[in-house]
Amino acid sequence: MHAEESFGERGSSLVSLRERAIAEYHELLAASGSVSKTVLERLHQGMHARRLVYGDRPIGVALRPHFLEHRQFSVMAKTAELVASALEKVERMVLRSRGLMTHLGLTEREQRLALVDPGFTPAAVTSRLDAFGHGPQMKFVEYNAENPSSLSDQEELNRLLFEVPAMSAFTQRYRLGQFSPVDKLLETVLATYRAWGGKDAPHVAILDWKNLPTENEFVLLRNHFAAHGVSTIICSPDELEYYGDKLRCGDFRIDVVYKRILIHEFLARYDDTHPLLQAFMNHDVCMINPFRCKILHKKASFELLTDESYQGCFTAAEREAIARSVPWTRRVCDCLTTWRGARTGLLELVRKSRKRLVLKPNDDYGGHGVYFGPELNERAWEEAVGNAVAGDYVVQEAVDLQREEFPIFTATEWKLQTMFVDTNPFLFAGKVCGAMVRLSNSPIVNVTSGGGETGFFVIKDVT
Repeated sequence: MHAEESFGERGSSLVSLRERAIAEYHELLAASGSVSKTVLERLHQGMHARRLVYGDRPIGVALRPHFLEHRQFSVMAKTAELVASALEKVERMVLRSRGLMTHLGLTEREQRLALVDPGFTPAAVTSRLDAFGHGPQMKFVEYNAENPSSLSDQEELNRLLFEVPAMSAFTQRYRLGQFSPVDKLLETVLATYRAWGGKDAPHVAILDWKNLPTENEFVLLRNHFAAHGVSTIICSPDELEYYGDKLRCGDFRIDVVYKRILIHEFLARYDDTHPLLQAFMNHDVCMINPFRCKILHKKASFELLTDESYQGCFTAAEREAIARSVPWTRRVCDCLTTWRGARTGLLELVRKSRKRLVLKPNDDYGGHGVYFGPELNERAWEEAVGNAVAGDYVVQEAVDLQREEFPIFTATEWKLQTMFVDTNPFLFAGKVCGAMVRLSNSPIVNVTSGGGETGFFVIKDVT
C-alpha cells in the first residue's frame, strides 16, 4: 500500500473513529482469558525466533499496534514527501556552496566525498523522518538520511501481534491496511542500481560493523533479498578488497553496497586508500546511500528549511508543509538569527528561552547528548548551552510530545501504561511506505536508549 492510495471516506470523523477503535481493542484485551501467560510467553519466544530483538532485548513492548485513521496517515505521508522534496533542493543548493557545507557542519573530508557524483539521484535513497503528532498535525524533528534502521521490524511485529486473540477479533470489526518496507527497499535498491548503470541482478553487500545489536535486522534483509534472487552477504569494512575494478569480500563480487555504517564513524577509522572509498570514487560500486547523504543527515539541514532567507527555493506546497510540520532549527553559533519575525542574537535567545527549546548534537544518534529545555532547571540549561557552544549542536523549537495509553507487556503480565509515542515514516526515493513506531516512558523515544516498538496499521474502515 502506498501513500497515494485511497481507502474511501466512510466511517466516523478522524478522532472518533480512531478513539473508538482503540477503546474497543483495549476492551477485547481485557476480556477474560484474552491474554494468558501462555500468550505472553509465546510473544516473547516469537520475537527471539523472528529476530525481533535489539541485542538480546525484545523490541516489541505493546500488545496493541499503533493505529492511524486513513486521512491522518494521508496527511502525514503527503507532508513527509513534500518535506523530503524540499530537502532534495537543500542538497542541490548545498552542493553548489562550500560555505553552506561548512555551515551545516560537514568536515573537509565529508565535503570532498559529497562532491563525488554517485551516479544517481536522490542521495537519500532510503530515509526516515522522525515525527510526533496530535490528530492530523505532525512535527518532523529529524531526518535520518543514512539508511535508517528497523525497516524489517514493522511488518514482522504486525505478524506477531496476530498471536494476540484480541487482534484477530479486532480485524472482524475493522479493515486494516499495512505496508512492506522491506519489499519497497528491495524494489528501490534495484531501481537505483539500474539508474547507476547496472544491468544484471546485482550482488549486494550489507555493510556495517561486526557484532552490533542491530545485526538481526541485517540477517532478515539478507534473507529477504536472497529469497527474491538477489545474492546478498553481510560484511564489515575490514573484509573488503578492491582489485581489477571490482569491490569484493573474499570471492563475493560486490555491485551494490547497502551502507548501514555511519559515514563519520567510517571516516574516523580509514583513510582514502580504503577499498570502499577507492571503488566509490572510481564509480566501480553503487553505494546506497552515497556519501552526499551526509548533507541531509546533519540536523542543521533543517535550518535551511526554516530560515526565511531560503524560502524562495521551495514551491508553495513545500513552504506550506515546512511551516506546518518542521520546527524552527538553527546550528548553534555566535550569530544573529530570526526568531518569530524578529532579529536577535542566537546565543542570547537560546539562554533565555529554555522552556521552548531543545539542544541536539548535529550528527549523532540514539538520543545521545540531547537536552530538553522544558525538563531542565536554569543551571542545567546553562551547562547544556556551554556544551553546545563547545561542540557541534543544533537548537530546535520544542514540540509537544504525544502520549498515549498502550498495553505494555512482559513475559508474565501486561497493563495499560501512558507512553511517549513517535510515528516515523520511511521514505524510498522520496515516497512514503510504512512507518516505524517507537514507545518510551521517557521523552527520548529511541530503541537505542531503552525504548521499544510496536506494529503499525492504517484503519481503512469499519466492517
